[in-house]
Amino acid sequence: MIDTHCHLTYDGLHERVDSVIEAAQRNGVDRMITVGTTPNDAAKAAALAERFDNVFFTAGLHPGYSGNVTDHAALKDGLRQLLAHPRVVAVGEMGLDQHYPDPPMSSQRPAFAAQLELMNEHAEQGNPFPGVIHNRKATDETLAMIHDHGVPGERLVFHCFTGSVEEVEQILAIGAMVSFTGITTFKGAASVAEASDRVPLDRLMIETDSPYLTPAPYRKVKTNEPKFVRHVAEFLAERRGLSLREFVAAVDANAERFFRLPEVTA
Repeated sequence: MIDTHCHLTYDGLHERVDSVIEAAQRNGVDRMITVGTTPNDAAKAAALAERFDNVFFTAGLHPGYSGNVTDHAALKDGLRQLLAHPRVVAVGEMGLDQHYPDPPMSSQRPAFAAQLELMNEHAEQGNPFPGVIHNRKATDETLAMIHDHGVPGERLVFHCFTGSVEEVEQILAIGAMVSFTGITTFKGAASVAEASDRVPLDRLMIETDSPYLTPAPYRKVKTNEPKFVRHVAEFLAERRGLSLREFVAAVDANAERFFRLPEVTA
């Protein structure tokens, strides 16, 4: 199976990345996408993708780091260089986050806009990258910015969905994919599990967002890892009345199509 969103460059994983990837493989995770949250982080992710055949990466600026960026033309230049790498599969993660007051929306909006513009630029050049969306308590404004920039929803995945049924319906209405983490398995997140039920199987992906959000029954494990994505898959498969094999085949096909990943050969 594929962990479509992890952070192998982060503390807790990066210093033991060889063993993390080996453990993932032993648990059936044959491919991982390590997601860039700044240009420097994406460069570290690119180095890992060069070392490991089953690791791919994305290049973007997380809204939480947007306060550190004032030159958005330079941001686009840096990301443009990373998007020329043969192992890059998406722009992002990018978006809006209103959970914390800092950085302010005045910093987040132009950073998000720059990355949506970069997606349009590549599409016009005949190389349309998908985009990984970070959206926390900002669904209406996130969707409005996507609409205003003319980015097709079909090219976007809303990662680590934590919203309501109403919000997932809004996201599905634009044609986007939706990805779920270990949060879906938490007893206190029944509304997220209910929202997952609304997502058509061909629009759904799974991820760990590791090193965060370790799924049940391993919530006491401080550092999440790609190997634990299996438990997200098991939980969602059971809710849908599918075997794990059937469910994983479907969500892997979604990830391969969306990120244009090569299939694994025996």
